[in-house]
Amino acid sequence: MGAAEASGPDYSGALENGVRRVVARALPDINGERLDALMAELFGLADSALAALVAKDPPRRAIACKAGCAYCCIVYVQVTPLEALHVARSILARPAAEVTAVRQRVAAAHATTVGRDSDYRIVLAQPCPLLVDGRCSVYADRPFACRGANSADANACRDAFANPDGPLLPTFIHQSKTYAALGHGAAKGLSDTGTHPTLLELIAALHLALAHDDPLAAWRSGDLDFTSARCVMAKHEQS
Repeated sequence: MGAAEASGPDYSGALENGVRRVVARALPDINGERLDALMAELFGLADSALAALVAKDPPRRAIACKAGCAYCCIVYVQVTPLEALHVARSILARPAAEVTAVRQRVAAAHATTVGRDSDYRIVLAQPCPLLVDGRCSVYADRPFACRGANSADANACRDAFANPDGPLLPTFIHQSKTYAALGHGAAKGLSDTGTHPTLLELIAALHLALAHDDPLAAWRSGDLDFTSARCVMAKHEQS
């Protein structure tokens, strides 16, 4: 759905390999504090890589994304277990009434989206249950894919997400590729340590994680099994 707006250097391969090593090294002794530190390190690696790319090859048009712009927050979001656990822990640290409200919204969205692929989700246009008044309620902890999403034209986003045959989005490709590399590297690092599945659908993963008061401990003990949240490929993505 995007039309690239950049050329020049591509550091995604090096970033992906670096993230893979960082994740594989961190996983054996992961706990809540170390997960927070790991996610901060991963976000920092990607942010630094993107800053270097912007300095060498800046976007030709200003990025239009801003608070309250949520046209894209209906898409199928692919996450690693690390991202799902990080977001779930962020939610569970909030007041009890807020946690209950989020659990209810996630459960309702899951009932509508479970087992559906990315193509169906565009047609369904189910808003992300983490949106509150059109704004991401977990913005500081949002997944890699959400960090990579961008557009230079909010009106094009409005039209594109309202119509699957709508216009291509003018996308700053370095931002998209940097955070895609972050996700690919994290998934490979998880796989290197024997973790499966490594790629999940966000709503399904949160539905499972939020059923536990300590989802990270439950995941490590095997009580939290993300198998049912594994990604469902659209037909055009299948080989």
